[in-house]
Amino acid sequence: MGNCVSRSKQPAFPVSRSSSAEKNMGSGIPDGLPIAEPTTSFWTIPATPIAKPQSQGNLPSHADVVIIGSGISGASFARTLLERGDSLHVVMLEAQDVCSGATGRNGGHIFPATYHDYEDLKKRVGEDMAKKMMRFRKAHLDEILAIAAEEGITEYTQCRAVEGVDVYFDKPTFKEAQRKLQVYQRDMGEYAGLYTCYEGLDAQEKFHLSPLAVGCIATRAGAIHPYRFVTSILSRLLRDYPKEFEIHIRAPCTSIDEPTSSCPFYRLTTARGVITTPHVVHLTNAYAPALLPALKGAILPIRETMTAQRPGRNLHASTLRGGRSFIFFDSPRKGFDYLTQLPEGEHELMFGAGFESSTDSGANAMYGVHSAAHVGGAMPIYFGAESWGAEALPTTPTDEQDVGAGLWAEGRVKAIWSGLLSESADGMPWVGKVHVNVAGRNVPPASSAPSTLSSNTEKLKSVATAAPGEWIAAGYSGEGMVHAWLSSKAVALMLLGEDLTEVKTWLPELFSVTEDRVKMAKRTFKPDVMLSGKRRVFSL
Repeated sequence: MGNCVSRSKQPAFPVSRSSSAEKNMGSGIPDGLPIAEPTTSFWTIPATPIAKPQSQGNLPSHADVVIIGSGISGASFARTLLERGDSLHVVMLEAQDVCSGATGRNGGHIFPATYHDYEDLKKRVGEDMAKKMMRFRKAHLDEILAIAAEEGITEYTQCRAVEGVDVYFDKPTFKEAQRKLQVYQRDMGEYAGLYTCYEGLDAQEKFHLSPLAVGCIATRAGAIHPYRFVTSILSRLLRDYPKEFEIHIRAPCTSIDEPTSSCPFYRLTTARGVITTPHVVHLTNAYAPALLPALKGAILPIRETMTAQRPGRNLHASTLRGGRSFIFFDSPRKGFDYLTQLPEGEHELMFGAGFESSTDSGANAMYGVHSAAHVGGAMPIYFGAESWGAEALPTTPTDEQDVGAGLWAEGRVKAIWSGLLSESADGMPWVGKVHVNVAGRNVPPASSAPSTLSSNTEKLKSVATAAPGEWIAAGYSGEGMVHAWLSSKAVALMLLGEDLTEVKTWLPELFSVTEDRVKMAKRTFKPDVMLSGKRRVFSL
């Protein structure tokens, strides 16, 4: 989940036929190469075996498809491509360690913004498209639950449905939320899902909240250990497709050159060597503009703060030991904070700051002091002293897998870290094939597309993919867990050249990447205006 802050107007489209991530780097929040984060995400300890592969050999000289990024988008795309494709050679490039970016540093929520956004989207894109976007977001919970079950990793990844609770501390904001919910339920009908409103004392007693809480809106949501989910899927793909799939870490892609008469493919330069390919897939979210400079100003980087905290001794009545997730709206102009709880171990509270952290990001990717102070002290206020109870003491590790012992602080805040997410200038993800004018590079010739032996004769070959090009799924506006999986799955099906009739029933057409959309997003984006996500409920 993310927020948007003021930004200066961005430059127009580049004229260069080669993009270099290094020359796009600037001060403050980076828009160039993914950096080595200075803080350790609680999710990533212990690291899985594939997080830091032993092999550090050179890249292959060529691949049918090159994926840039190894988060949830990369996992979804690779899974779909390998399982639906025909023996394609797929290489995944990761600038740092596997799943070390936004997915491995987020809040673990599968909690879509629905009624919060619906009315505004309806005004902007029409009722039918707004409904389609709502259905798309909501579909992710059941999709991810099903994927975890298919992979046999439900318990390991803590993938589960929970009760999702929006908590309001401002009466006018709560009344506006109730009004927006009524509009959403009226228009969506049976597809709205079940929502229950609680006011005043009823809300406080139901969810064991502070007397300051004025109301709640509860519905079905989900939670997951995102790092385990992604790395489990990628590990299985490496086992099942040892000849077709490989991951190379510490291999930041620094430039992409267009095809030439002597090389009819894209030429990607990385820290580990050069690789050519007819298909480049950009799955780096906030970092996408580094290699697609035309998207600078259309996809904006935001740094936010996350924590793992020990719960107060009375708090389990509120959180149900991981059975509930919360979004806290404490002020009509301050955005929101978000909370879920692990169902095992010390039942750590995974608590993140929304709007607070985006305005005071520290230098060199450290979290800001203000945001750290905010998340470190907010929860006893949100739940109240009685519901929070006495502070918990660290438990003595009894599990050999608790390799994090000694890494974490012994007080309430066990770990604190930050991560870079993205905000889309028009509030919608960017999904699909990248138009050549947006990419700023010519595409490889059709003859460079991967081919495979025909089933009828070994002499004839058939094209195994769509026409060569660049592809993207990014700009999730802090809501990656309810956009990334299906967006990236759709991109994989597009690249494979499959019949998209069914995909078009659930993928919003407005997510497509066109030159006109890029220009419009930059032209209409206004600093100081909050964009997508649950923030819209504050537009009173």
